[in-house]
Amino acid sequence: MQNLKKTFILTIACLVCFTLPTKSQSTPQAVENKLHLPTTEYTIAFKWQGDSVLNHWEKHSAILIPVKLTGCPKTFYMQFDLGSPYSLFYQKKLQTITIKYPKAKATINGTTATIDFSIGKTKIGAEKIVMRDFGNGNIDWNDNSPIIIGTLGVDLIDGKTMTLDYPKQKLTISPEAVTLLKSSTYTSFTYFRRSVILPAKVNGKQTMLFFDTGSSRYSLLTDQKTVLALATTNAPLFTSKVSSWDKVLTANSLSTTANIEISGQAIPIGYATYMEGVSSAQVEMMTKLGIGGMTGNKLFLSYKLILDTKNKKFALLK
Repeated sequence: MQNLKKTFILTIACLVCFTLPTKSQSTPQAVENKLHLPTTEYTIAFKWQGDSVLNHWEKHSAILIPVKLTGCPKTFYMQFDLGSPYSLFYQKKLQTITIKYPKAKATINGTTATIDFSIGKTKIGAEKIVMRDFGNGNIDWNDNSPIIIGTLGVDLIDGKTMTLDYPKQKLTISPEAVTLLKSSTYTSFTYFRRSVILPAKVNGKQTMLFFDTGSSRYSLLTDQKTVLALATTNAPLFTSKVSSWDKVLTANSLSTTANIEISGQAIPIGYATYMEGVSSAQVEMMTKLGIGGMTGNKLFLSYKLILDTKNKKFALLK
């Protein structure tokens, strides 16, 4: 069962964990970054990046964390992406920064780098952090719009407690569990190879959902059969093109009045989505594991999500 679960997680991460072009296109393999993270609790204010989805402007398409490299005065951004098991920088962007600011504390060593940087006001030391050859190295130094230079992944919260306050746009990371809540408030979840899989009920059926903060576009990404069962009568089909690794897939979304029941909350789905291009073998693997698909930020925009990866407990608060 463990081998089957490992295979599934790698498959779903490779094939359906997609978002804006800002998201890392790295393979979700075992990578050991050497990060020196704070040993005390810290809070970071984040901002949203928008994108055009389903012929309308989607305000909440990606969570962006402000980042500064020591020795460089400009504020950049990294996407907070729990679909990536590890953090990384975009190589070409980093090279451009170090050329203009040679005093920046960033040394490139092949496919890794040694960097001193801060997220918000919190200092991070990366003795070794992965780089990926993604995107281009263009930086308009006079442009105040967000320039994304990498991804902050699950290694940021591994063995810690994350509180993601969506309404207040704040991310808090603590080495300790949140003790202010009653134990009955928490629900167990699966934490495997730095993948977060949350228990849920969809259309009254118990299932599990892969949780990815790097995917904001869809409340529920699942198989075609489930989407059709959830859809309202005569619901119009909305399609959009999305990038998944080196492939362009078609997302098909239908409106639904159904809810997802998760951690004691019944949350309206709004739209359920399935992807063209996912093989029947992959869908069958999901079914065998009891995993019903994937969800992202969109489902939780009105909530505070507490995720304790050490004790594998989570809570969802209004």
